Amino acid sequence: MSYAHVLANTTVLLVVMTMTLWLALFVYFKNPSRWVNRAFAVFAVAATGWMAGISMGIRFAESNSGLFWWRIAFVMAGLTTYALVIFFHIFPQAQSFPHNRAVMLLGVVAAALAVISTTPWIVTALKIINGGLKVQYGPLHPFFALYIYACIGYSLWILVQKIRSAHGVERLQLKYLFAGILVPGILATITNLAIPLLFGTSRYSQYGPLFSFVMI
Repeated sequence: MSYAHVLANTTVLLVVMTMTLWLALFVYFKNPSRWVNRAFAVFAVAATGWMAGISMGIRFAESNSGLFWWRIAFVMAGLTTYALVIFFHIFPQAQSFPHNRAVMLLGVVAAALAVISTTPWIVTALKIINGGLKVQYGPLHPFFALYIYACIGYSLWILVQKIRSAHGVERLQLKYLFAGILVPGILATITNLAIPLLFGTSRYSQYGPLFSFVMI
């Protein structure tokens, strides 16, 4: 990969990260007391951390620091999807944190995976082969993938149910959320989770964070 290509990718990613972090702060400070604002802010901050982990992991792929950052990306990915579940559960009217069984179970799994993601059980090593990133995954990587898809699937189910029962402006807001958050989220999981899981290559992981442009 040429220096110009690397510079261009890095510049675009920095712009996306900056805008996503700005969006998190903007929403949070609109009304810090509301759980819906808090959940979205955590989601966007974690997404920024995930982007940073991906970027730094690719940049330093052949060193120990690259492995560290790739593991951080997994920690942030788990937090991002769990925050997404919380956000869709309480948007737009709920005033408190949801305490149903599904949310609590996913929260326990998210906390466990946040710890496990820092170990070789999820990611073992990074390598650059023929100009592409090759990640060696640990035995619990499929379980991590299952958790991510469970969170996205549950969020999608919640959103569809709310769209069916909503009316007027609220229904329109929910549709925008579907297009702006879940669609790029699904695309990012294809490039950063499904392709590595099915084909054993992380060559396309660098493009996952760019789908955040749609959210912004």
